[in-house]
Amino acid sequence: MAQIQISTPFLKSISHTDVTVGTSKSQIVTIPTNISEKRIVVIVQNKSSTATIQVIGNATDSVGLAVSPLSSIKLDNYNGALYAVSTAASTSVHIAISAV
Repeated sequence: MAQIQISTPFLKSISHTDVTVGTSKSQIVTIPTNISEKRIVVIVQNKSSTATIQVIGNATDSVGLAVSPLSSIKLDNYNGALYAVSTAASTSVHIAISAV
């Protein structure tokens, strides 16, 4: 699966990270340490061809947005933490974040 590519004059740079998600919930995106940093877009890409992941918006919830195999979701202007859990062990997930 190819790395996420976005072209727009408003996004100066995009940081890319690959993480592995298992069957237990784990944090995949942290809250920005710099209070003045504003995220323009957060993209979570499920790189697995078989497993479904759930993207969860806080540490206490157990259900979130389902991301099917080889699919992605985009969250605009999201500055919080994100967690994920998978239907299979060792599921590869790609995170792309653009901030100003």
